Amino acid sequence: MLLPVVVMDAEPFYAGNAPLQFRAISDSLAQSHVEASECCLIHQDNPLSISQGVWLNPNVRVGYNKAAYDAMNSPQNELTFVRYMVATWENRLRRWFTTDWWRKVMIQSRLSAWERSGVNRRERGIDCLINEMQVLVWNGWAHV
Repeated sequence: MLLPVVVMDAEPFYAGNAPLQFRAISDSLAQSHVEASECCLIHQDNPLSISQGVWLNPNVRVGYNKAAYDAMNSPQNELTFVRYMVATWENRLRRWFTTDWWRKVMIQSRLSAWERSGVNRRERGIDCLINEMQVLVWNGWAHV
């Protein structure tokens, strides 16, 4: 069985004085009940994302613990052609008939207030921001 070859230009991770790095949003922004995934932020920061896009492999299944990993990789969750087509059209219909305008307005207002409240405050990954706060608790993370 031949496996597909995936090639990614790694130059942004090594180039210049400021190589691309995984990062989080500022803690002071997170206090405004705003979070962002470092996996999303790295693509926002990567200058090649604009010209080359962002490619995801639907066959890569991960989990944050063994139970989640086992559930994602169970035979019941196999990505068949039919499931792929159903998910593709479900995604299209959701994008066509729903809006995230209110979410964007709320996030933009929190981000603007945060940027005005301090010097040199700027977050360029606005498309990654969500209305959530994660806090560390005794058994992991809590979403509030």
